[in-house]
Amino acid sequence: MSGKIALMKPTATLVLRGKKYDAKAGSTILSALKKLEILPESVICVRNGELVTEDTLLQEGETIKLVSVISGG
Repeated sequence: MSGKIALMKPTATLVLRGKKYDAKAGSTILSALKKLEILPESVICVRNGELVTEDTLLQEGETIKLVSVISGG
């Protein structure tokens, strides 16, 4: 029997304004944001209802909600 086995890379999900993005598990949130071309200073990161920092390592299967930061004068 021959066949191909598809190896899936472990991923986490980042969600910004309802749009889902896959990110490599084991990388930092900051590196994922940069790869996705999302300005780190434009969002805050939330995991399970708690704020997390950009140096947090992404875990396989988790979801990080990105909340847009709005400022004004």
